[in-house]
This record gives sequence, C-alpha cells and structure tokens, in this order.
Amino acid sequence: MRKGKQAEYSKSSNGTDSLNLRVNFKLILIILFFACSGKTEINESESSEELMENEIWNPFIILSREENKIVTAKSDKLYKKSSEMALLVGNVEADFFNELGDHRSILYSDSARINEQNNNLRANGNVVVVSDSGYTLTTSEILWDNRYRMIIAEDSVMFTTTDGDTLYGVGFESDMDLERWKISKPFGIARDGI
Repeated sequence: MRKGKQAEYSKSSNGTDSLNLRVNFKLILIILFFACSGKTEINESESSEELMENEIWNPFIILSREENKIVTAKSDKLYKKSSEMALLVGNVEADFFNELGDHRSILYSDSARINEQNNNLRANGNVVVVSDSGYTLTTSEILWDNRYRMIIAEDSVMFTTTDGDTLYGVGFESDMDLERWKISKPFGIARDGI
C-alpha cells in the first residue's frame, strides 16, 4: 500500500509541476505583452513639422532676377522643410545665364542649398564650375550670390585657364562666366602674362 501511495504522490507531483510551468509561462507572456504594448504619445509640433517635409525626385529649379532667368538647377532629389532652404542632393547641375539669357557656365556638385529669400545657391562637395569660354574652377564649396551675380569660394580652389595654366589658392571671386576672377591667396606656378 505504501508503494501505491508513493506512486500516486509522484504522479500528482509531476502533474502539478507541469501545471505550474504552464501557468508561469502564460504569466510571462502576459507580462511581456503588457510591457511591450505601452501607449506612445506623439508630440504635435514634431508631427506637424514632419508632415511639412517634402521630397521631390528629379526637380528642375529656375532662379530669376527681375523676371530674367539667371540660374537653372536640377538634381536627383530635393528635400524641403517649410522653415529651411531647399536642399538639392545627388548629381547637382546648375546652369548660369547672363541678363540676355545667354548660357555662361555650368556647375556640378554633390549637393546645393537654395535660399528662397535672395535666390542664392550654395553648392557643396566636389564642386566644379566650367565656363563656356573654357575656364574651370574646382573646390569643395561655392556660393552663387544672386544680388552681385558673383561666384565666391572661401576654401581652397584650383583654377584652370584657357591656356592650360593651373592656379591654386584660398578664396576666390568671379563673375558667372569666370572671365573676371580673383584668387585671394594664390600659390603655384604660372606662365608669363597671368
């Protein structure tokens, strides 16, 4: 009789352990469910700002002055928030035109920002400007000043003339066709007459 009671006890003990294991497992699942499903609050000011953000693929932008087209720009993408400048990203190309609408030069860069208030354009990353007359400017960043119709670089520049001379310096100012230019701190070797 004693052996039967032991067998019964051990049987009920295994059943209780199994029942306890199932109850504990269910409790853990319920706790995890409630712990992971917390209520998230959204800040209204942030969500409205995110809604105003725009992304445009293959944009084409025209900057004008007194109804004359001065710059046209295109890129792979344009990002815009209501309170910020437009950001052109990827394969940026900007064409510069004189007051008569004649093409003068073209700019290539990785990105550019356009200020809608004054129509200035700031190009960044692998900036190259090639004039129709054959001059080339290479730098990391330039500013197109729409008011004065000037290309301005404050960083290191490499400028190549139509004769093939290459000049280096820090700081650069020029008109849009790169024919009237000035390097602030030049260095390098040039042929006579420059």
